Amino acid sequence: MNRRCLSLLLLLLLAVTAALPPGGSLRAQGPDTPDPRPTLPPTWTPTPTRLPTETPRPIPTRLPTEAPSPSATPLPALEPPPPAVRLEGMTLVWQQYNGCAPAALTMLLKYHGWQGTLDVTSRAIRPSSADVSVRGSEMVTFVEQQALRAVVRSGGTLDVLRALVAAGFPVLVENVYNPGGNDWMGHNRVVMGYDDVAEVVLTFDSVLGANPDRTGRPIPYAEFEALWKPFNHTYLVIFHPEQEARVQALLGPHWNATESAELALARAEAALRADPEDAYAAFNLGTALLTLGQAETAVLAFDRAMALGLPRRFLWYQFGPFEAYLRTGRYREVLALAEDVLRTTRDAEEIYYYMGQAHATLGDPQRAIASYQQALTRNAHYVEAQMALDWLVEIVAELDD
Repeated sequence: MNRRCLSLLLLLLLAVTAALPPGGSLRAQGPDTPDPRPTLPPTWTPTPTRLPTETPRPIPTRLPTEAPSPSATPLPALEPPPPAVRLEGMTLVWQQYNGCAPAALTMLLKYHGWQGTLDVTSRAIRPSSADVSVRGSEMVTFVEQQALRAVVRSGGTLDVLRALVAAGFPVLVENVYNPGGNDWMGHNRVVMGYDDVAEVVLTFDSVLGANPDRTGRPIPYAEFEALWKPFNHTYLVIFHPEQEARVQALLGPHWNATESAELALARAEAALRADPEDAYAAFNLGTALLTLGQAETAVLAFDRAMALGLPRRFLWYQFGPFEAYLRTGRYREVLALAEDVLRTTRDAEEIYYYMGQAHATLGDPQRAIASYQQALTRNAHYVEAQMALDWLVEIVAELDD
């Protein structure tokens, strides 16, 4: 076997093994087998991919998750939530520049008795003040280092939020700040109450506050749904280990990562049937399909969403197209899309990570190494990038011996 063939094989092994998920670290109960049923609405016509594809090679970008164990005790019966709830004991934390994720997470942690500070949270999950996005997995990892537990899910509903809040669990939601303007961006808020009569959720917001009396800033249900939809109704809940059975019961089918993705899939399909030009629904469809292991069809959905038009900052926060392109052998499309995003920001470390994955698989180790280093310059705690870099450097060194 010649040197180049050996190099390419080792680089392919790197791509298969070192590509840890950049998304949320999800806890689930039950099987996680993808559902092969048809997914695209009949009225939805995909657009072709924009660049010629590479010959597909099997490079999964997620390692198998730990097999979940079934619940050892029966789940408690749930009482219907009351028509209005406002949680007491919340602490409002004002954010630093671009720092809504550490601030919102600190609010949740403090509610559960944590004695740390915003500075501690920021150093752990957002070590660079320029970082434009914090992944769910980063938040979950930090929470669990504090002897607490956390679950991130997409496809949330107002019913899920009401059930959690009524049971004493405030919820971090990822949604939009300043929609409709040039400053459209992702934002994290904490939902700590609701009122069905007034049809509002009550929030603690690290930018907008929580009302002067700290009773929660109201957002009408319809407006909240519009803000939440672009982020596929993603939410995070924190709990003590002994409360896991209770949270599992409150989440119901959303506790299981696969069932949660299937619910999000059905919701996106319904939205596209109602409006085939709904770019957010198309993107959410792609996210659900990717989670369920249907990468080829996810690519069609992501391409459709981008063709319909997404806000210029959208891919600062969501990286599904990069993962889908990698899984389906579209490595040059990863690089082209990365260049598009880098024209709007140089401070999203995930983009450099995906560039590194594409370069490595295309057999260009030096560019891959440079990309991983760029990712780590922006976030020294980026475990996936560090692992990929270490392995690739070792491979290159062995080949040079």
